[in-house]
Amino acid sequence: MADSSVYRSLIGSLLYLTATRPDLMYSASLLSRFMQSPSKINFRAAKRVLKYVRGTTHLGIWFKSNAKEDSTSLIELKGYSDSDWGGSADDMKSTSGYCFCFNSGVFSWNSKKQDIVAQSTAEAEYVSAALAANQAIWLRKLLADLGQKQLRPTNIHCDNMSAIAIAKNPIQHGKTKHIKIKYYSIKEAKKNGDVSLLHCKSEDQLANIFTKCLPKNKFEELRSKLGVSNINLKEEC
Repeated sequence: MADSSVYRSLIGSLLYLTATRPDLMYSASLLSRFMQSPSKINFRAAKRVLKYVRGTTHLGIWFKSNAKEDSTSLIELKGYSDSDWGGSADDMKSTSGYCFCFNSGVFSWNSKKQDIVAQSTAEAEYVSAALAANQAIWLRKLLADLGQKQLRPTNIHCDNMSAIAIAKNPIQHGKTKHIKIKYYSIKEAKKNGDVSLLHCKSEDQLANIFTKCLPKNKFEELRSKLGVSNINLKEEC
């Protein structure tokens, strides 16, 4: 068994970096699940992530200005929500991931294991969308305080039609009655005009990077779409 104190310190450092590096969010969140009794495999995985960090110190979130837009125009918030299904081998719980973007860069993101065992992919996706909706409501209030009040519902893109159907259905039917009441807040958020769930193709789902391990090419593609790029390049904003 690895030294747990060293492991906790290492993971703490990785979690600190996730404040500005969304591409580290899933791996840091996953490794943080083993803080109490890390194995040598966990330790090797953490060191591998550190090697990745060392080789990508030039990366950061790049926000580009849009010269075509009036400087006084409002910035529109756009969200993405995704989930795996039963990805945790220990307890078969799913991992939720979401992110919110402004123009070219990601503004808010998270990756977290769900606190229930989802009985279907639709349920896992619905829970993730509910968590994203709660974050959207908070971000909308924050933006309003900064003079960027959102005049339209915040679009949250989900790649599961069944999850969207559950959120749109005002009636709690038999297949969803076991879902915790707190996740039904998304229905109220939709009713109040705070959020709107939209379907997107799986290949366009940016939040996929927060829910599972991905092949290198797909990982780098999504990382780029989140606005994570070489901040050392001299480029006009």
